[in-house]
Amino acid sequence: MTNTKLQIKKVIFVASGNKRVGEVSSFVQSQYDSLKAEGLEMVLFPVVGHGAIAHLKAAWKLRKLVRRETPDVIHAHYSIYGYVAAIACLGLCKKPKIVVSILGSFPRQSRKWRLVRFCVQHVWDRTIVKSERTKRQLGLDLPVIPNGVNLDIFQLTDHNEARKTVGFEDGKKYVIWCSNPNRPEKDWALAEEAVRELRAKSEEGIVKLVPVYDKSPQEVAIYMNAADCLLLTSWSEGSPNVIKEAMACNCPIVTTDVGDVIERLENLDGCYVVTTEHPITNQKTHDAYLNENALEIAECLRKALEFRKRTAGRKRIIEDRLEITQIARRIRDVYKFL
Repeated sequence: MTNTKLQIKKVIFVASGNKRVGEVSSFVQSQYDSLKAEGLEMVLFPVVGHGAIAHLKAAWKLRKLVRRETPDVIHAHYSIYGYVAAIACLGLCKKPKIVVSILGSFPRQSRKWRLVRFCVQHVWDRTIVKSERTKRQLGLDLPVIPNGVNLDIFQLTDHNEARKTVGFEDGKKYVIWCSNPNRPEKDWALAEEAVRELRAKSEEGIVKLVPVYDKSPQEVAIYMNAADCLLLTSWSEGSPNVIKEAMACNCPIVTTDVGDVIERLENLDGCYVVTTEHPITNQKTHDAYLNENALEIAECLRKALEFRKRTAGRKRIIEDRLEITQIARRIRDVYKFL
């Protein structure tokens, strides 16, 4: 790596296109749009399919795209697409620089940990991590740049009006959970069990747990303004976008201790972080994991619902300079010094 300042004009974004066929995640699209607004010429390459064969086919298609577009940088989101980018560039006379954003975290000394560390040190030109936790796990000096929040989309709106818009009933408390319940790493079962425990002991009236997924960012923002609390029960995250988005809407939050949530929510009234262990890494069955952690999450949900007001999360987002344009400029600066 050098410290020479480069003139970066064109970037290919590589990311999963599996949310809907050919469509990238909303946070990738937002980052793409924000970098385009900064004056970069952006090309989007969604990878459709799973497994080695699909990824090798994607690498071949990406190689042809690189030859045609001659980008200065390929920016891959998630390590798996960093591998795709590296394979695509093998043997090219004019290779673009490869930047990879690591969006999750993983146990030290695992097979994935070893492979990622090798690629960071010997294959990719620059690696961005989303939290200090992931940086510590890798044990390498890497830039920490969380995903930004679009404050124009995740605005503050009237709580009661938002409830009417999404159909929330009077006299009930609503906890939203923003993911697809079929994704095991998000742990919908833990969310259900925690709310079941809460209902059994709560004096807050009827508490409803609502999964929110396959919605546009604009629709998600309305749910966050309508909700009494956002719940995140993931086993692993880098810098979970839903936490920052809920903060931008001043929504109370209960979350497992993943990614950078402690840094984001420290001393923020109405927000609670529950320390749990991954049910596989601590060698317990998932049932035992549920029993151990659901009670603590239920207690934090009770506190969040008893908070009975909105948080100061949006102010924290602004203070921490996490607006999407500010993050885009930090990423652009990474490109300049490859």
